[in-house]
Amino acid sequence: MALDIDLDAILAKREEVTGSKDRFTFTFAGQTWSAIDPIVADDDWKDELAECESDPDVAEHYLGTEQYEQFLAAGGRAGYLVLAVRQFMEEATAETDAGPTRSSRSSARRQKRSKRR
Repeated sequence: MALDIDLDAILAKREEVTGSKDRFTFTFAGQTWSAIDPIVADDDWKDELAECESDPDVAEHYLGTEQYEQFLAAGGRAGYLVLAVRQFMEEATAETDAGPTRSSRSSARRQKRSKRR
Protein backbone atom coordinates (compact mmCIF):
# COMPACT_ATOMS: atom_id res chain seq x y z
CA MET A 1 0.00 0.00 0.00
CA ALA A 2 1.44 3.37 -1.00
CA LEU A 3 1.51 6.10 1.57
CA ASP A 4 0.12 9.38 0.23
CA ILE A 5 1.64 12.32 2.07
CA ASP A 6 0.03 15.69 1.35
CA LEU A 7 2.73 18.23 2.20
CA ASP A 8 0.44 21.10 1.20
CA ALA A 9 -2.03 19.98 3.86
CA ILE A 10 0.70 19.44 6.45
CA LEU A 11 2.18 22.90 5.89
CA ALA A 12 -1.26 24.54 5.83
CA LYS A 13 -2.20 22.86 9.13
CA ARG A 14 1.12 23.85 10.64
CA GLU A 15 0.60 27.47 9.59
CA GLU A 16 -2.93 27.39 11.01
CA VAL A 17 -1.72 26.03 14.36
CA THR A 18 1.58 27.91 14.76
CA GLY A 19 1.12 30.91 12.49
CA SER A 20 4.07 29.89 10.32
CA LYS A 21 5.11 27.13 7.95
CA ASP A 22 8.80 27.45 8.75
CA ARG A 23 9.20 28.87 12.25
CA PHE A 24 8.56 27.77 15.83
CA THR A 25 8.06 29.91 18.90
CA PHE A 26 9.32 29.63 22.45
CA THR A 27 8.96 31.75 25.55
CA PHE A 28 11.82 33.26 27.51
CA ALA A 29 11.84 36.15 30.00
CA GLY A 30 8.10 36.56 29.57
CA GLN A 31 8.45 37.16 25.82
CA THR A 32 7.70 35.04 22.79
CA TRP A 33 10.55 34.47 20.36
CA SER A 34 10.39 33.06 16.85
CA ALA A 35 13.11 30.82 15.41
CA ILE A 36 13.57 29.07 12.09
CA ASP A 37 12.47 25.44 12.07
CA PRO A 38 15.57 23.56 10.87
CA ILE A 39 13.47 20.74 9.43
CA VAL A 40 11.70 22.87 6.82
CA ALA A 41 14.22 25.70 6.44
CA ASP A 42 15.31 26.42 2.90
CA ASP A 43 18.55 24.95 1.56
CA ASP A 44 20.44 28.27 1.55
CA TRP A 45 19.61 28.77 5.25
CA LYS A 46 20.89 25.25 6.02
CA ASP A 47 24.09 25.89 4.04
CA GLU A 48 24.67 29.10 6.00
CA LEU A 49 23.97 27.25 9.28
CA ALA A 50 26.72 24.76 8.40
CA GLU A 51 29.14 27.69 8.12
CA CYS A 52 28.38 28.98 11.64
CA GLU A 53 31.44 28.49 13.82
CA SER A 54 30.12 29.17 17.33
CA ASP A 55 26.94 28.88 19.38
CA PRO A 56 26.36 32.65 19.21
CA ASP A 57 26.61 32.48 15.40
CA VAL A 58 24.11 29.60 15.37
CA ALA A 59 21.72 31.41 17.72
CA GLU A 60 21.86 34.59 15.65
CA HIS A 61 21.23 32.55 12.51
CA TYR A 62 18.10 30.96 14.03
CA LEU A 63 16.68 34.23 15.38
CA GLY A 64 18.03 36.83 12.98
CA THR A 65 20.31 39.66 14.05
CA GLU A 66 17.69 42.06 15.43
CA GLN A 67 15.77 39.45 17.41
CA TYR A 68 19.00 37.87 18.70
CA GLU A 69 20.17 41.25 20.04
CA GLN A 70 16.80 41.66 21.80
CA PHE A 71 17.09 38.11 23.14
CA LEU A 72 20.52 38.89 24.61
CA ALA A 73 19.22 42.15 26.09
CA ALA A 74 16.45 40.16 27.80
CA GLY A 75 19.11 37.99 29.49
CA GLY A 76 19.24 35.23 26.90
CA ARG A 77 22.28 33.23 25.90
CA ALA A 78 23.14 31.25 22.82
CA GLY A 79 22.88 28.06 24.87
CA TYR A 80 19.28 28.87 25.78
CA LEU A 81 18.38 28.92 22.11
CA VAL A 82 20.18 25.60 21.63
CA LEU A 83 17.94 24.21 24.41
CA ALA A 84 14.82 25.59 22.70
CA VAL A 85 15.82 24.05 19.36
CA ARG A 86 16.58 20.71 21.02
CA GLN A 87 13.23 20.73 22.84
CA PHE A 88 11.41 21.64 19.64
CA MET A 89 13.12 18.82 17.75
CA GLU A 90 12.32 16.29 20.49
CA GLU A 91 8.67 17.32 20.55
CA ALA A 92 8.44 17.30 16.75
CA THR A 93 9.96 13.83 16.66
CA ALA A 94 7.68 12.56 19.44
CA GLU A 95 4.65 13.99 17.66
CA THR A 96 5.66 12.21 14.45
CA ASP A 97 6.36 8.94 16.28
CA ALA A 98 3.00 9.09 18.06
CA GLY A 99 1.09 9.59 14.83
CA PRO A 100 -2.07 7.61 14.16
CA THR A 101 -0.31 5.20 11.78
CA ARG A 102 2.22 4.04 14.36
CA SER A 103 1.37 1.08 16.55
CA SER A 104 1.41 1.72 20.27
CA ARG A 105 2.19 -1.95 20.99
CA SER A 106 5.90 -1.30 21.48
CA SER A 107 5.27 1.31 24.17
CA ALA A 108 2.79 -1.02 25.88
CA ARG A 109 5.43 -3.77 25.81
CA ARG A 110 7.99 -1.40 27.38
CA GLN A 111 5.57 -0.53 30.18
CA LYS A 112 4.94 -4.21 30.93
CA ARG A 113 8.68 -4.89 31.03
CA SER A 114 9.34 -1.99 33.40
CA LYS A 115 6.58 -3.19 35.78
CA ARG A 116 8.16 -6.65 35.95
CA ARG A 117 11.50 -5.30 37.13
